[in-house]
Amino acid sequence: RKDSTPPDETTELLADEGMTRVSSQTFMESLAFSGSHVCDSLDMALVYAENALIDSEDPSLLEYDESGNQFSGLRKDSSLSEEREAALHHIENLCLGNVDQNNADMLFSRFERQVYTRGECLWKQGSASDCFKLLVRGSLEAVLENEAGTSETIVSGNSIGELGLVEGVPRMSSVHCRSQDAVLYSLSRDAYEDLIRSSPHVARIVDLICVRYLSARVQHVSNRIFETRCLPI
Repeated sequence: RKDSTPPDETTELLADEGMTRVSSQTFMESLAFSGSHVCDSLDMALVYAENALIDSEDPSLLEYDESGNQFSGLRKDSSLSEEREAALHHIENLCLGNVDQNNADMLFSRFERQVYTRGECLWKQGSASDCFKLLVRGSLEAVLENEAGTSETIVSGNSIGELGLVEGVPRMSSVHCRSQDAVLYSLSRDAYEDLIRSSPHVARIVDLICVRYLSARVQHVSNRIFETRCLPI
């Protein structure tokens, strides 16, 4: 790299011949998805494996922002129609494709657009569950209070708060914005309950997302039991 590269746009890499400095995007591209790779969690390992498969077919589908974070194709200058298209795509994925397009459109029409900046808190653990949010750009971090800093990164394409909205239970973790900014679409409790009364077939989409969430969590716990040969306490 040229010496003129601004330090705040670079990431240090330890190479065989010594320390080199490359841009964050070059760093991500340099992974090349070859050889061994150790991930911090099973979830991140699955993301890495999926990206490796995508990279083997069409590397151009894997894009990264200026911080080296993978994004869903949306940039800061993306239009509202592009955000809507991405949101509907995420809803379909979260329901494993078991959703009627017209129903998804009707559900999305009840969402409100929200933007958060790095460090901003979306909600605190134990607070009332009054909404369900869909993350279309950026990343968040969920933290379990009083649990030795246990946290989980939430990337675009995922939803948060759906279980609390459906079950009416308090928030199970604190959530804040991890990326420079994040764009979410939020479904309020009032809007959700109105859908239950007027269009239960549309409200059922949120139930389907909850089922997928719980299924993923059960699978995650099962994998942990298999790996550690013991039950979680």
